[in-house]
Amino acid sequence: MTTIDNRIDMPFDEIEAGRIFRSGGRTITEADVVNYCALTGNWIEIHSNVHYAAQTRFGERLVQGSLTYSIMTGLITFGPPIQANYGIDNLRYLTPVHINDTIYVTAEVVGKKEKDDKYGVVTLLMKALNQHGHVCQKSEWSLLMLRRRADLEALLAGSIPTEKPREKA
Repeated sequence: MTTIDNRIDMPFDEIEAGRIFRSGGRTITEADVVNYCALTGNWIEIHSNVHYAAQTRFGERLVQGSLTYSIMTGLITFGPPIQANYGIDNLRYLTPVHINDTIYVTAEVVGKKEKDDKYGVVTLLMKALNQHGHVCQKSEWSLLMLRRRADLEALLAGSIPTEKPREKA
C-alpha cells in the first residue's frame, strides 16, 4: 500500500539508504505560474505568452521547471535535522508540466556520507510524477544533516521556548 510519508525528521544516523518518502499531490495553477513569473522575473514566452506558446511544439504555456522544482521541495518536508542545502546534481526535465497538472514527489535515499562528528550528507533521488505517473523532473539533492539524535535534541531545547507563567503586575 502506498501512503503519504513526506516528512524527514530523523537525524543522519537514523535515516536508511533505500528509504522512499512520498508526498501527496499538488495541482500547479495559473496563479502559481503568473506569481512565479512576477517573483523571479522569468517572463519567458513559453510561460507567459498564450499566443506564442500555442505556436510551439507543446501548443500551450508550460510551468517553469524551476517552479516545479520549488514545489517539489515543499511537498517533501524537512524537519530540524536538516541544516543546509548541500547541492543539486543531475537535474533533468523529462516531461513538460502543464498548467493544472498535479505533481507528486518521491524522494529515495540513495547516498549517505559522514562529513564530520556532528554532520552528515544525505543524497535523495527526487522525482516529480504527474497525475498520469510520468516522471516530469528528477535530480539528486544533497542535504547537510545533524548526525545524532542527541545533537538534534540539544538544538531543539535551545531554540524552542517553553511557556512561562505571566508575571503579575
